[in-house]
Amino acid sequence: MPEYADTVGPTRAYIHGNDGYQPGDPAKAGRTIVEALDADDPPLRLVLGADATAGVAQRLSALSEELEAWRAVGEDTAV
Repeated sequence: MPEYADTVGPTRAYIHGNDGYQPGDPAKAGRTIVEALDADDPPLRLVLGADATAGVAQRLSALSEELEAWRAVGEDTAV
């Protein structure tokens, strides 16, 4: 629809232009997603790809450091 060309057009072009050039394997990702969905205890979040897992690990480390830095202040609010 031409009405959406300005807002959605660039994203659609990006997706079509990168098909087959993505850093991961979409078929493997699909199989992994199905495997996770079929698991007895599926993950709340499924992180796919080495780049994604590294990013999540980095964020968790930063959150852990912040938590420890402010732990005493936060716990001091308890009754």
